[in-house]
Amino acid sequence: MKFRVLRFLLDWKCPSTTAAAALGLILAATLSGASPGTSDRHLLVTFSWGAGNMGDVAMTPGLLSLLQEAQPDLPVIVMTMQGADSPIYRQMADYLPRYSKRCRVVPNPFFIGGSEEPGPAGSAWQAFHQRWGTSTLRAFENGTLSARVAARVADDILNRLPHELLEEVKRTDPDTARALTEAGFVMMNSGTMLNYGRMGQRRFFQSSMRYALPMLLARVQGIPYGVGGQSFEALDWPAELIFRPLFREARFVYCRDPDSLEYLAQRDLLAKSSGFRPDGTFFFRGFDEPWFEQFKQAHSLQDRRFIALTIRSARSQPGPLADTITREREDAHLMRIRAFITDWVERTGIPVVLFPEVTTEIASLRERIYQPLAPEVQRQCVLLKEFWSPEQAYSLFRRAEFIVSMEMHSVILALSLGVPALMPQFVENGRKVWMLEELGLSDWTFDIDDPADSGRLLDAALAIHHDRPVAEARIQKHLPRLRQLGWSVATEIMLARRP
Repeated sequence: MKFRVLRFLLDWKCPSTTAAAALGLILAATLSGASPGTSDRHLLVTFSWGAGNMGDVAMTPGLLSLLQEAQPDLPVIVMTMQGADSPIYRQMADYLPRYSKRCRVVPNPFFIGGSEEPGPAGSAWQAFHQRWGTSTLRAFENGTLSARVAARVADDILNRLPHELLEEVKRTDPDTARALTEAGFVMMNSGTMLNYGRMGQRRFFQSSMRYALPMLLARVQGIPYGVGGQSFEALDWPAELIFRPLFREARFVYCRDPDSLEYLAQRDLLAKSSGFRPDGTFFFRGFDEPWFEQFKQAHSLQDRRFIALTIRSARSQPGPLADTITREREDAHLMRIRAFITDWVERTGIPVVLFPEVTTEIASLRERIYQPLAPEVQRQCVLLKEFWSPEQAYSLFRRAEFIVSMEMHSVILALSLGVPALMPQFVENGRKVWMLEELGLSDWTFDIDDPADSGRLLDAALAIHHDRPVAEARIQKHLPRLRQLGWSVATEIMLARRP
């Protein structure tokens, strides 16, 4: 173990202020003879998010791959967002252990209703709901509650409700209860889940609080915990009454983009250790080469002689964007993507693989991108008609000339392979786009609402086409630093893990 930590220290080239502090802790522990691997208590990772979104699937195996490299003997338990009766839970229970030899998966055991839903008789949520009543909880979510009463509700969420939930889980699911009580460290997975108030969304109990529950339970038990690689869009009052103490007592709260870090600083929500750390998807290392070879032959593709492209038609995806972006604006976005495909094919003759990052985009790709194209352009396009796995995407991206994606996690998968990625996006897509600024690639982002950026997108694509080694070199120089930052999180977990 000491050899691994020392190798990590020697490889480190560019620590930030926060990383330098972490390095001091690591070096002190190493030189003093402390061994971060002495505890056999597990790391509890929450949550594995879902199965219908490439990022939701790839984040957790990416994190597991990183941990497997940094500390192969670390036992890891992953809690899914879904309950035991969900087919997604059963799918993840089989899938995730492929990426860590000491990994197992448990379901989400918590029942949390809304402000007007008291829940099952005898449940912890029912007791909490009865203490405060529908009117108070509704006002809490709306941000219209008295500040003094809101503070008391927040205190309950921080200090009483977690104990009651834990006792309930001990009764209903003893195995998952042990995953919560016997953990050496609890870490929240990468994502954009700790938000409240973004675009008018005010479902605090069933969203923001629900995602934070494992950390709330860790806090009341004295188990160290941390937040890994999140983007923060909004944490409106009164959510900050819970998140400020939760973050301040965390071992770390890391952001996957610099703008989220600035947002937390503006809101006085930073932890003792905060900074930039990569989204777990950067460390994904799964391939499906047999699938790709068959796909390549079926469509007469050649390595580095095709590009891959996906869209985000916001209204097709559930969430706040569906009510924010008009159909007319979305039509304009997709028209510009079709224009790019047409111009690219006419200028280069290079095929375009149209792929979905999210299941809800399969129909949009077919009906709103592929079908309206001219027949001669269609002939140069390959349309994926079904959702695919991150492993299949990874094998295909590795052979692509570059990708064009309105979705961030396809961008991350490509960049982690050293493959150039261009991102036309709209501002409501969120702060996560700023992670490209952290990598010195902000000129590979484009405002899909700005007609002038359509020309810039084509120019950037042609520049990569004509001199791909230059584009690859821009990415490659950042990959060692991303890996080192990932290792730093793994090492912090090992040092903080309770005996």
